[in-house]
Amino acid sequence: MISRQKSASRLWTIVVGGALLMVANYYFGMKIAFNQTVFSSEHHIETVNALIQLDEYKSLEQLTSNITVEKKTEDLARSIVESGHLFLNKRLRLWYSGRCIDASTDSHKLGIQMCDPDLDQGWSLTAAGALRQDKSSKCVAYDTLDEDYPLHLTDCSNDLPVFFIDDETGEFYLKSVTGSFELCVTPISTATYNDDSQNLPCLNDQIGLKTCNESASRLILLNEEFFQEDRKLLKRAVVPSDGSCEPPFKACGFNKREPIELLPPHQVKNCDKLWECVTLAIKTARRPHLVLRLAKSVREQFGFDLPMVVYDDGPEQHSEEILEQLAEYPLIKYIVGMNSDLGIAQGRNLAIKQVKTKYFFMLDDDMKFLSSTNVALLVSILDRTDTSLVGASLDGKKSFPGFIQFGYFGGRKRRMGEYHGACAFVNQTLPDFPSCVRCDIVTNIFLARTKDILDIGGWEPELKLREHGDIFIRLKAAGLKVAMCPDVQLHHARTSVKSWDEDFVLKRQRGGVRFKNLMVTKWNLHNLFDRSAKDTMTVDRKTGHIQYRKEFENGLC
Repeated sequence: MISRQKSASRLWTIVVGGALLMVANYYFGMKIAFNQTVFSSEHHIETVNALIQLDEYKSLEQLTSNITVEKKTEDLARSIVESGHLFLNKRLRLWYSGRCIDASTDSHKLGIQMCDPDLDQGWSLTAAGALRQDKSSKCVAYDTLDEDYPLHLTDCSNDLPVFFIDDETGEFYLKSVTGSFELCVTPISTATYNDDSQNLPCLNDQIGLKTCNESASRLILLNEEFFQEDRKLLKRAVVPSDGSCEPPFKACGFNKREPIELLPPHQVKNCDKLWECVTLAIKTARRPHLVLRLAKSVREQFGFDLPMVVYDDGPEQHSEEILEQLAEYPLIKYIVGMNSDLGIAQGRNLAIKQVKTKYFFMLDDDMKFLSSTNVALLVSILDRTDTSLVGASLDGKKSFPGFIQFGYFGGRKRRMGEYHGACAFVNQTLPDFPSCVRCDIVTNIFLARTKDILDIGGWEPELKLREHGDIFIRLKAAGLKVAMCPDVQLHHARTSVKSWDEDFVLKRQRGGVRFKNLMVTKWNLHNLFDRSAKDTMTVDRKTGHIQYRKEFENGLC
């Protein structure tokens, strides 16, 4: 081990650097100032400053826009120096797998655990380089006789290794020096990760000091306040006491599926003019020609325009020709951000925060309205029932919308099943709307209550892919109801893959496994599976009871 004196000079040179990292790298609590360009119907470009809080799920109005990021950075650096800590009471989350580093109470070995809002999993790093577990007030050391240098807890008065932060690449790594080598805090069981790998470390696998790997060793510091806010739906879940989920785990509390009911007459407020209560919300990635095609199809089918908020990746401005075409649709608010890869989730969050109507219609940019796109029917359902979101279908394709179920399914692992086609198979119709059925998850074309989506935090900003399933889990966890109207149809007018630019292709293909890991582990699950409802479910038509088939466990951990 290395004494504190040997690394003292290096440590103090990174104190302020560590403080800067706190702003740049805290996943929860990160604030980024940027410019966004808003194109309006008057055909001019207006640049406005927006201070967005990427991962705290707060509205733009809640942010303190008159305080610069530089000022916040200076204040944070000063507070760290004064407190004697590089970070204080932060959860250490593995960037790739989404699980947390914790220490068992019996062996005191550092290992991999679920990031559990009901547990104290905080860590602190002192300015002297001691890594301390907050709940036990013990510090981290390593076994010098093992080549993987497994980490364990020990008394903080002992001779300790010095840990330090490395963020030179803009990523976060926690390092220590052994001999002449800088090693990273890393799961021992996995040396390399890639997007095709399923070889992720399992729960309880040990943490050690290993050669740094850009995926396996990368960490994210979770601010406890924002972590608790993000996981509040999981924390509040009530596990059923009927023995249907043994041993119990929180996500099983989401399985309840109440029927949709009509609102009392005094609560019904009918929408008479679609343009006064519906805004189309679209996230695009440098494809304004598709947005124009969508807007044209709305005008052709309805004979009028609907308000539309579009959020586009930046930072380059579009051509004069495109701007002139956009100007022909005065109800389009087209926003070009300065981030070239904001992601679908955060782009949608920013789009719906611009919505002023009580409902928004979520669409992909490559959709087209048809004569069967009966938006008025969807509006009527939200006006008259306790539904929060109602989906449409793509050219009559009805196989995707389904149910979400949590459980063990005859095994030992916590799993989530998506049962596609279950909405039509179970056929729990809506009162006064017999052509529409109860659902849990639908496709990316739906009408939703703007307030309800904002109240659950919108889409998970970190999920640049796989964001779709997560928001429907949120809706289910919050007890909000979803429906589906298969006869309301749109056309998915896909463009040829050959027409996609290289940047768009890379965005569509990157990081799928990691984003799946993050979506699953956020709800403290081992994994998920997709099944066809008619092959794996049985329904008692008299009682409505659903029986799910046992599922083979494929060894993922």
